[in-house]
Amino acid sequence: MLTAIVYVILFSLLTIMVIRSSKARFLALFLGIVLFPLGISFLQSPTVRPQDLFLYGFLVVSFFKDRYDFWDDLKKFPLKIPLLLILLCHYVSVYFNDGFSTKQFYACTREFIELYGYLFAAFIATRRFSLNSILKGLFAFTIVTCIFGIFEILLQGNYPYTYICRAFPIYSGYHSLDSIVSCIRDYRIRSMFTTAHPTAFGTLLCCLFLVFVSLWNNPKWEKRKLGIVIALLSINLFLSGSRTAMVCALLGAFLIFIQKRSIVLKITCIGLCFFMATAYISVVIDEFSKESQGSSLSMRQQQLLFTFFQIQNSPIVGNGTGFTKNVFEYDDERRPINDADIGGLESIVFKTLIDYGFIGLAAYYFYDVCLFVLLYRRRKQIWTAPIGYHLVFISTLFFTLSGHIGNNTAFAFMLEGLALGTLYREQDSDAMAAIEFEDSDGENEKDLPTES
Repeated sequence: MLTAIVYVILFSLLTIMVIRSSKARFLALFLGIVLFPLGISFLQSPTVRPQDLFLYGFLVVSFFKDRYDFWDDLKKFPLKIPLLLILLCHYVSVYFNDGFSTKQFYACTREFIELYGYLFAAFIATRRFSLNSILKGLFAFTIVTCIFGIFEILLQGNYPYTYICRAFPIYSGYHSLDSIVSCIRDYRIRSMFTTAHPTAFGTLLCCLFLVFVSLWNNPKWEKRKLGIVIALLSINLFLSGSRTAMVCALLGAFLIFIQKRSIVLKITCIGLCFFMATAYISVVIDEFSKESQGSSLSMRQQQLLFTFFQIQNSPIVGNGTGFTKNVFEYDDERRPINDADIGGLESIVFKTLIDYGFIGLAAYYFYDVCLFVLLYRRRKQIWTAPIGYHLVFISTLFFTLSGHIGNNTAFAFMLEGLALGTLYREQDSDAMAAIEFEDSDGENEKDLPTES
């Protein structure tokens, strides 16, 4: 019975992607990526996972159903050069390590699409639909996700994750399904919902938290509803046990708070935060120095040394696609299996350096800078831009501190892509004018055309 329910949810979301608009298609994509973790699949070789069906399904349906719009979206997409540069660096790494290996070029291309395809999918959604309407569609799902996160701790077991994974013929995740999965430890409360890891859940919560905090002064949102969802997200951030997520959420909220304040208040707030950080720095160091309680400073030092030795033979182009996966025997949820001493590679810097060298790392951060600048330059023209550049800054910091685990990059890229799409809408139609009006923040509504 439970297996049947899982498949009904799966195929219902896929059906919505086929028959509905790009807005509904995106919402189905977002829900599907959250609900179905990476460690489950229908086939092993080639790997066919529910997440693959959602991402490639979105792109294929968008191409065939909205072909004219799809090519227009691709033409207007502003990050083609930075992303092609990343792909080129990856291809160079593959060539110098494996020659013209078709298998490696295929793996490299697929890894690229499954990382950055979510950004383009979200870009498509908000070029022709209101960001406010999409976020209102995510509002109820966010509430439900937070409720499940709380019940996971109260029941001391992750029932949704366990039953979803049991429903599929192939499971290659980290957790055993012989009993109800739980990430709760004696030293830390940890929840993860269906995202495969508490850090991945923390990424999702952190990004949603920043989005909804950014809407606080938007007249099209009720403060009562926003207060409820922000409170639930705050509780779940604590319950996830992800220290990186909690720190990034607090930093992001602080940046959002001071963005429209006077320069004097900004300097005062930054000064107070500096002195508070100085006062509590020893506490933070002690917390991260505890062994056998998650990530620690000594573990990060081991990871840095490991990275240094691995890149000595090929520091410029790295060791090629999948090298770190082969070294650590990563499972399909991107969690290292035999990592007792090192604890995996808890920074995008370590993994990118080993796989793609300094050129790959430079291309990755060049992409981040380009995306940040694109959004930051429009901050005074459209209220969605600050949401985007805050997300870019915080997610880049998050991945630098904790790396890619589960599918946490997809959560950040989808929300960043939503903000990016609002900057590149066509301005010459009544329908688009109505969307712009719906996405206005109330400050410039008198200058916007109303729907005819």
